[in-house]
Amino acid sequence: MRHSCLFVAVSLSVLTLSGCRMESTGSSAFNPATNVDLVFSTFDLTNTEQAPDTLSFTRFSDFYQSIQPTGDDADNEDHLATVEEIRRHIDIFIGAQPDDTGQDYTRVRNPLDLMNQVISVGGITNFDEGRRYIRDRIALSQAGNYNTRSAGARIRFTDQAASFSLQPLNDYEWNYQTLDWRYLPEGPEGSDLTEKVYRTIQYVARSVTDDVREEQPELLSVLAGSRFDALQFVASGYNQPEYATADYVSRNVGGIELRQTFVTDAQLDTLFIKNTEQTVIDLSRYGADNTPPDCLRVEINYAMDTVHIYTSDGEPARVPDDGAEDDDATKQNPDNCVYQSEDLAIATWNAASASTRK
Repeated sequence: MRHSCLFVAVSLSVLTLSGCRMESTGSSAFNPATNVDLVFSTFDLTNTEQAPDTLSFTRFSDFYQSIQPTGDDADNEDHLATVEEIRRHIDIFIGAQPDDTGQDYTRVRNPLDLMNQVISVGGITNFDEGRRYIRDRIALSQAGNYNTRSAGARIRFTDQAASFSLQPLNDYEWNYQTLDWRYLPEGPEGSDLTEKVYRTIQYVARSVTDDVREEQPELLSVLAGSRFDALQFVASGYNQPEYATADYVSRNVGGIELRQTFVTDAQLDTLFIKNTEQTVIDLSRYGADNTPPDCLRVEINYAMDTVHIYTSDGEPARVPDDGAEDDDATKQNPDNCVYQSEDLAIATWNAASASTRK
């Protein structure tokens, strides 16, 4: 039988969840994933007196604040308008409630941040077992994997308040297709990727009938991956990733992808805005055609406290490599916005500092 726990605290950071037990069906010595079915008082994440730093661990916390123009650029109307457009677009995907300044948020509501918070708080028996299993495999230097999909296990979160108030299905029930931890003592041959743990979280909205489709939340899916140093990986609390990605897809406004680098000298957050049907950033303020491009990249360099925006249209990611012996060889296209150098940025400004990313 699948069991449920009712979360009644305002913030997950102050919850005591040790009484929640999950069924053992589906787990094995090689993959301990089992069903997890939880009921929350709310999916909203906020800071509280008991847990004042909850929002600092959300995926967009650094990017959302640090994109703000500062110094000589603090009053640049073009940059300020661009930042406003970027933030309000992000709000759609992460369910953010901006504060009075619009430069930070006081609440988020989305499946990725909720799952990350649940894992870091601990107390969910099977999630804790999964991390302990990976930690045990690391101690033995033997590869290991916790994977709900391969175990046939289901993860379902239910928002009690949203359910009682008859909100749309995908506003009160979140189903996760995959939660995966994978420890690899050695990476591919020739690489230096030794002693790494990889985590994947996948959420996909439930299918609904046509008559209620437009009532559903905008977010359709999230696929997020993180890479951790296995020697620093802990079985409780928050694990700081080395790299992280999150790809969000909506019903009506395209998608966004955030790629984060935490371990190099040039710590970066890179946001790709994927929407060729509607204008997200008014690029005409920078002298460009305002037709939505097929490649739009917004990058924060935390070491330099700078923001760069890159854009391209009709430029493939890879082009033929005429200098290679293989006729079919390709190389990165330096004119594609993914690979453009700083001198090709359409806009640049000084950014707010993020002390945690120095």
